[in-house]
Amino acid sequence: MNKNILLSAVLCGLCLAPFATQANDKVETTYNAQKYMQLCKGKSQGTWVSFAYRGIIWNGTCEPQFFSMNKAVKGNETELMTACQMDMATKSVMINGMEVKGKCALGFTPPHPK
Repeated sequence: MNKNILLSAVLCGLCLAPFATQANDKVETTYNAQKYMQLCKGKSQGTWVSFAYRGIIWNGTCEPQFFSMNKAVKGNETELMTACQMDMATKSVMINGMEVKGKCALGFTPPHPK
């Protein structure tokens, strides 16, 4: 009887394993420059914002950053956060040796260590 319970538990675990890996896919591909800028439109720097996107509730603040509609931008590049600290009129940045055009604006920024 114990063998049947153990075997059932292992088989259930194997059946549910693919669902556990799919949850991480939502988090890796959530950068949406348009949405991030829209959230902070009319707000000031440091304003707390939260929104639901792809089944996840995101919390963060409105901070100045560089936004580009280029598909190669993942959203986690340090150049995006640092480019606008020097000059808010920046129109392009270098990311991995590639010039990316865009603009500086206030946008959603998740909490991260400084």
